[in-house]
Amino acid sequence: MSTQTLIYCVGAAKAGTSWLFDYLYNHPETYFPTVKELNYWNSVAMGAGEFYRGELARRKGEIAARHAVTRDEDIHAYQLQSMADIEEWLVTFDGKTRDDKAYLGFIGAGLRDAKLVGDFSPGYALLGPEWFAEMAKSHENVKFLYLLREPVDRLWSHFRMNAGGDEAAATSMVDGYLSGGEENVARRSNYRRTVKRLMQAVPQDRLHVELYERLFTEEALEKMCDFLGIEMIPADFGKRVHGSPEAGLDPARRARLQSALKPQYNFIERYMGAVPVEWQERMVAA
Repeated sequence: MSTQTLIYCVGAAKAGTSWLFDYLYNHPETYFPTVKELNYWNSVAMGAGEFYRGELARRKGEIAARHAVTRDEDIHAYQLQSMADIEEWLVTFDGKTRDDKAYLGFIGAGLRDAKLVGDFSPGYALLGPEWFAEMAKSHENVKFLYLLREPVDRLWSHFRMNAGGDEAAATSMVDGYLSGGEENVARRSNYRRTVKRLMQAVPQDRLHVELYERLFTEEALEKMCDFLGIEMIPADFGKRVHGSPEAGLDPARRARLQSALKPQYNFIERYMGAVPVEWQERMVAA
């Protein structure tokens, strides 16, 4: 068996990570627990473990509620596995005590039949380079993946998710961001900082950056699977996984957000050689 790869997908939030996790979870050459977003490294580094444990407990309750009314046998089985995995993870990691061996065991590191294992936690995008370096040393063959989405679209999708489908509330969050608030979402929108920190800690051939707008194509998926060391299998590019409720963003606010996020466009232009055409097509005149 070739060397197993451990992939860390560090985001970005609302940039296709759930769809890709679902694809890889169902791939015959991989092993992933059902729990996406373990948030192990940022819990240890940033003291956020209690928050994330609470989020997982809440998620388990939501799954239990759906499980009670589900009649589809396959979904029923997946829900049972999800609740079991959450419970196992909460026992494995107390949210504060670093135990890399237990963590790696939970995600399947060392499993003989798994060419790829990993952890999809967009919260890792907030980590410093010293922690990316620690992650890079956690396994014999570590790689990093970072998905980028058109900055305004990503921000708006994040606010729509946080607002739970309430368009007025999401719009209010946009206004708060433009006034200097919504710090957590703002930090997750800083592609420049995350890419620079990754480049400080991770060799170039160990980092793959892909665009959300190109992710749902055979060409992009083939490149990614080659990077991950697995065969590409057919994908359902129309499948929606944890998408935000639909809601419109008015042109005036989009223009203001473009201006506020200008440093991100400028950085990506330097990093990729040009602002992606898919992003240019989304822009409005200021």
